[in-house]
Amino acid sequence: MRVRDHASGFESPPAELVEGGRQRLGRFDAPPMRANLIDAPYLRLPRVLRRWRLKEWQALQITTPRLFANIALFDAKLLQLLQVKVYDRRREHKYLHERQLRPGSFHIADQVFDSDTAYRDRKSELAFHNRFATGRIEIDLAVSATADCPQITGHLVVHTARGASQVVSLPFAGDVGMYSHKGMFPIEGELAIGDERHILTTDDALALLDDHKGYYPYVMRWDWVTSATHDTRGRALGFNLTHNQCRDPDRFNENCAWIGDQIGRLPAVTFERGDLWRIRDREGRVDLTFEPTVPGDVRLNAIVVESRYRGPFGRFTGRLSPEALEPIEIDGWFGMGEQFWLRC
Repeated sequence: MRVRDHASGFESPPAELVEGGRQRLGRFDAPPMRANLIDAPYLRLPRVLRRWRLKEWQALQITTPRLFANIALFDAKLLQLLQVKVYDRRREHKYLHERQLRPGSFHIADQVFDSDTAYRDRKSELAFHNRFATGRIEIDLAVSATADCPQITGHLVVHTARGASQVVSLPFAGDVGMYSHKGMFPIEGELAIGDERHILTTDDALALLDDHKGYYPYVMRWDWVTSATHDTRGRALGFNLTHNQCRDPDRFNENCAWIGDQIGRLPAVTFERGDLWRIRDREGRVDLTFEPTVPGDVRLNAIVVESRYRGPFGRFTGRLSPEALEPIEIDGWFGMGEQFWLRC
């Protein structure tokens, strides 16, 4: 099976993630033509009920020398969210626009080659125009001003042909589980916060893609951190580290790091939390400290849905030794973490 030079040890993707009723497990260097987890058997449920259990989202983390942003459409079926979070490091101010939407307000596409995942109404627009077939994702963003947040608008282009993707297909307790597409790519465009315009260029702006589907248990849990930056040599660097509900995490995980368009695997990790978060592995290849500096907690208890979520922004220090890449020294990179707990 063909393996790309920039993704040592990664397989070529199948045409469809589920073939003959079975989820194809593995780590791939590109997305499948269809991430069709809906076709996988789950708890002997009919298709219409499986759809209500399949959690899905598409998100981007965007980093520039001044801004860090997280934008997302999150579909937990009983709960849908539109999120726009932007932190201005110069002003030391976080702009937050988050809306809970009625179930069925939008649908997450099952492929990124030529699709649209979008929500629009009179107050908000967030659209991911997925065009992997031509090497780009375009994002249209417009959220109206509120009492706590100015209007935020933008048009952004992610150049997916110029970075690297990691696509994983992993099992939970049984043989069916989750799909996750993480990638680091250059991004350009314009983001306006109130009257202030920010121009993003591919020389200094990066996007981290998070396209995801999973048959999560009734209580969903994971720990996650991610960050990206350009070093003094102009190289794009980034990482993705997660501890989730997959079985056999030493074998099945989505941990990786990027140097330009090169990507290397990282081992299973554990999280320890106090004032600082420590993320480490047993082999000494991951040794990170995360200092949360910008809070991002959400508490919700609506009988059938309960959320206990921590999603701070902050700074990372430490060292990573990804497979087949040189070690990466991390000194004050800005990024985000999540301690996710959702009953839904």
